[in-house]
Parts: sequence; C-alpha cells; structure tokens
Amino acid sequence: MTAAPAAGRPGRTLLSEMVRPRSLALLLLALVVAAGLAGLAQWQLSRAVQNGTIVARPTEHAVALRSVAVPQSQQTDASVGQLVTTAGRWVAPDFLVVADRLNRGESGWWVIGHAIVDEPAGAQLAVGLGWTASRTAAERAAAALRADPPAPGPLRGRYIDSDAASPSVSGPPERLTRVSTAQLVNLWTDGAEGPVYEGVLTLSRAPAGLTAIYSPRPVEQVTLNLQNLVYAAEWILFAGIAFYLWYRLVRDRWELEHRAAEDEEELLDDPVPAGGTRPRA
Repeated sequence: MTAAPAAGRPGRTLLSEMVRPRSLALLLLALVVAAGLAGLAQWQLSRAVQNGTIVARPTEHAVALRSVAVPQSQQTDASVGQLVTTAGRWVAPDFLVVADRLNRGESGWWVIGHAIVDEPAGAQLAVGLGWTASRTAAERAAAALRADPPAPGPLRGRYIDSDAASPSVSGPPERLTRVSTAQLVNLWTDGAEGPVYEGVLTLSRAPAGLTAIYSPRPVEQVTLNLQNLVYAAEWILFAGIAFYLWYRLVRDRWELEHRAAEDEEELLDDPVPAGGTRPRA
C-alpha cells in the first residue's frame, strides 16, 4: 500500500506561499506601515521646500553695466540676466549676422553690433540688436546699419552669457553661428585695443526691420533644506525595509516547511524495518 503524500510536500512554491491568507495579512500590514512612512517622507519633502532659501535677484531693475560687470573679467552670477544701461558709440563696419539663433522656439538670425562704451572709456561691448526669421532681412538690416549706424547714445537691455567659441560646422568658415566675444574680437575692425566685456547685451528695443531678442528674466533658484531631504530619504528607506521584512518572513516560513517536507519524504522513502533497527550498510 502506497503512503499518501504529506501536506507539506516540497511541491509548494514560494509564490503559492505568498498568496496564502496569512502571508497576505502580513503584506497588508506592511502596506499600511509603508504608507505611513511614505506620508512622513512627503511631509519632510514639503518641509524641505518650505525651509528652502529662494535665491532671488532684482534683475528687472536696470542698473549701470559698470556696477555689475568689469571688462576683461569673468562674468558673475550677479551680472548674468541683469537689466543694465550704458552709453557709447557704434563701430559702423562691425554689424554682423549670426545664424541658428532661437527666438521663442523659432530658428532665425541675429544682427549683432560692436559698441565702444563711455564708462569705462574705451571698453568694448558685443550687442545683440534684434532677430529675424529671414536671412535676407537680417543681412539687409546689417547692411543698413553699416551704411547708417545709430547715433551715439544710451543702450538698455539684458546682459547675458557669451557663447563658447566654436568654428562653424556648416557653410563657409566665416559663417557665424555663435555670439562669442572671444571670436568676435578677431572680427572687429576698430577699438580692438580696449578691454572687452565678456557678456553680451541684448537690446530691449530692436531697430526697424528686426524683432527684439527674447531674453527672459533668470529663473529663481531654490536651495532646499538638506536636513529635511535626508530625513525624507530615511523614511523612504524604512518603507522599503517593511516590504523586505515581509518577504523574508514569508520566505523563511516557506523554506522551513520545505525542509520539513523533504525530511518527511526521506523517512517515507526509507522506512524502519520490523524489529526497530535499520540494516547496517
């Protein structure tokens, strides 16, 4: 007569152990604990934002260019994106066209100029006068400005970063695709001996035939509270540990039952003969 298989035979899988009512009850408890810990993490993140420091600069109040930037010196955070004013004269031959310039998401051309400012006397400044979607219109505007440059006077606009110098990768080598002061100084024809502002001034008002260059105010920076961020990360870690503990409890119980079933099967496959002793090997 064949013995009936034991209930705990090693045919039960870990997945079947996970869906037993007892395991599901433990999973529900782990979910409740993890949800509570996740709530604490979210609270800490909100506290990190509330306790954060907003780095705001009064960029929309125009100041003198000389008060935030120094020629022949690296740009600072205080100068980038600042509305500034200055005054000077234009260098007539140095109105150029720059390709591949985006304006509110549309590709086109900039017309840029070369100004010699009054304060500090003789300092050179790259100026973006305006934008157009038409290359022909840009070249026409640049030619008109070279023939009849604006009169010396005040300049107002936003002071922005200069592009990194890079050779043109399409078209002739002299085709400009970047507004880089390091590159422009080699193209300017007059006043090249004076110090150069590293940044670029984009005029608030463009000449006739051009659109004002879109230069939005800088985005305010928010410095989050590091301590609250660490606490939030800890709560998230604890939530993960809750699920890991549930998994280990289920797996340990399954392995224990699995080993017990294997031991029982060995006893059934190797019964003790009559007399109570096993035969010697």
